[in-house]
Amino acid sequence: MSDNLSLSSGFTAGLSSGGWAEGTNANTIQNANTVTFVIDGRFYSKSATDNIAISYSGPSVYQAAAGGIQNVNGGFTGGVNGSTRNYLICLDTSGAVSIVPGPIVDSAELAAGRVALMFPDAPAGVCPVAALRIALTAGTTFTPGSTDLSASGVTDTFYNLATVPANPLTA
Repeated sequence: MSDNLSLSSGFTAGLSSGGWAEGTNANTIQNANTVTFVIDGRFYSKSATDNIAISYSGPSVYQAAAGGIQNVNGGFTGGVNGSTRNYLICLDTSGAVSIVPGPIVDSAELAAGRVALMFPDAPAGVCPVAALRIALTAGTTFTPGSTDLSASGVTDTFYNLATVPANPLTA
């Protein structure tokens, strides 16, 4: 018989919905409700906050472009059928927000059910609390923190999360 009380693994999950949405100011997001979350077994919370600046500060992300490859800083440009991508919204122990970009898919193929929209993996030391789905029309470019979520050609959808979903979105 095993002793489940002596497991040495930590638990990380969001315990309450933040009511994530577009922020009042341009290029920002907000959590309308206090978020309670756990990182490695310890409790934390982030009070409701508007106008949270978002930007991508991870490793360089590249995308094919006319004339070659471009570094898109976690951003992307809509292909001929439009393009869609999920960004994971994470909190660290201080309540600081970070985002992690997921794979880019063709919007028409997604709508037809021929491809799935994956969620990115959460890095260690943060708790995934939401996802931001960005759909772009052809030729529209989105760069986190630079492009407003209500800009022409940009459609945003927020998903409140407890953890990274095991299954991708299929439409």
